Amino acid sequence: MGLRVRIALLMVLAAAAAFTGAEAWRGLRPRENIHLPHEIYDAYAARAESAMYFLRESEGRVAVYETERARKPLRVTEIELCCLRAADRAMVEQGIPVLSQQELLALLEDLGS
Repeated sequence: MGLRVRIALLMVLAAAAAFTGAEAWRGLRPRENIHLPHEIYDAYAARAESAMYFLRESEGRVAVYETERARKPLRVTEIELCCLRAADRAMVEQGIPVLSQQELLALLEDLGS
C-alpha cells in the first residue's frame, strides 16, 4: 500500500474516532431539567393520602409501588421512562398517586401508548 493511501486511511480513522468521542462526551452530560406541569401534577398530588398505588421510576421503567415511600415495587412494567413524553416522564419521576385499580390500568395504558 502506498504512503498516500495509508495517510488517507489514518486521517479517516482519526476523524471517525473524534466523531465517536464527541458523541460519547455529549451522552455523558446531565439531562436537562424537565419542566414539571404543576397545574396537572397538583391535581394528582392532592390525592396522595388516599392513594392505593404510586407510579414511580425503577430501573429506567415505570413501576407500581404500594406506598409513596415503598422501596420495592409491586411490579415493574415494560414501559421505558426514556420513551415517555417529557411531561409524563417528569410526573413519573415525581411519583403519581393512583386511587384505584381501574385508574392504575388506565394510566398504564395511556403511558404505554
